[in-house]
Amino acid sequence: MVTIKDVAKLSGYSIKTVSRVVNNLSEVSPETRQKVQHAISELGYQPNTMARSLVNGRTNTVGVIIPHSAEYIFAHPFFTEVLRGIAEVLSANNHNLLLYLAYEKVPYSRVFIQRQVDGLILMSIPIGDPNLHGIHESGVPFVCTCRITEDDRMTNFVDADFTGGVEQGMEHLLSLGHRRIALLPGPMSLVSVRLRLRGYQNAWRKHRLAEPEGYVLEGEFSSESGHALAVKAMSLPNPPTALICGDDLIAFGAIQALKEMGYRVPEDISVIGFDDINLARFSSPPLTTVRQDTYLKGRIAAETLLTLMRGKRPSSPRQILLDTSLVIRNSTAPAQNL
Repeated sequence: MVTIKDVAKLSGYSIKTVSRVVNNLSEVSPETRQKVQHAISELGYQPNTMARSLVNGRTNTVGVIIPHSAEYIFAHPFFTEVLRGIAEVLSANNHNLLLYLAYEKVPYSRVFIQRQVDGLILMSIPIGDPNLHGIHESGVPFVCTCRITEDDRMTNFVDADFTGGVEQGMEHLLSLGHRRIALLPGPMSLVSVRLRLRGYQNAWRKHRLAEPEGYVLEGEFSSESGHALAVKAMSLPNPPTALICGDDLIAFGAIQALKEMGYRVPEDISVIGFDDINLARFSSPPLTTVRQDTYLKGRIAAETLLTLMRGKRPSSPRQILLDTSLVIRNSTAPAQNL
């Protein structure tokens, strides 16, 4: 059985230093931490987490809170990619991941109060979530992969530039001559969706163009919602010549509905998605979409949380905004009059 002494011998560091790395304490340089972790991996050392938690009062477990059902989460590539990034960082730092689905309105602040985890990562938290006050008051280390308000200055977060991303999509469509552009942003209960709407509105103002009325159609992040919204959009008195969607699943459903109604994509109507999930390049036609690096978002969120858990609390909240980029494929083309 591999022991901590074996790790110390192979790494060349003392048992005390190895213990600090295993317990994720801050008094270790990044270079030392990396060498010790390499020795741990090479030897296959498995720390006794139960004994360790009794000694230091830590569980070496991070809770990930997502207020949705398992069916929804594991069907949506956004969540699986963020979770993959989180899991890889936690595993490399000898931490466990506890996934907590809060869709049944059970107060998730209890997870930390009951000492089941040492820190939290919050994903897709709706506006006005009553749990946030308790989390803030408790002093629990936590990081969000979303913003809590549109102008959030109080929370540690890692998020994508949704406003800038939609602006990029709008610039592309406007350059192709589209002036009847509908936005299918997702549910307005999420700040990320309101930020998408802000990008849509900014683009009209930037070009000094009047925003068309009735062209923002709220729905859910699903293909089923995209299908229904596309039907609704094309039933408007002056149907749009382009759709910009809150995510790629909405776009997939919209394209299917358009085909069923006899419209050609992109010859008759252009469609843009958001996220650039793996299926986007294999859709028919391959989807023009705004790319956000969801895997990187998960990694940075986990790294930021581990830093906070080691006691390195910044004087102001750590807020990281990740760039987006427009990936142009074959679902957009110059505007045609319908």
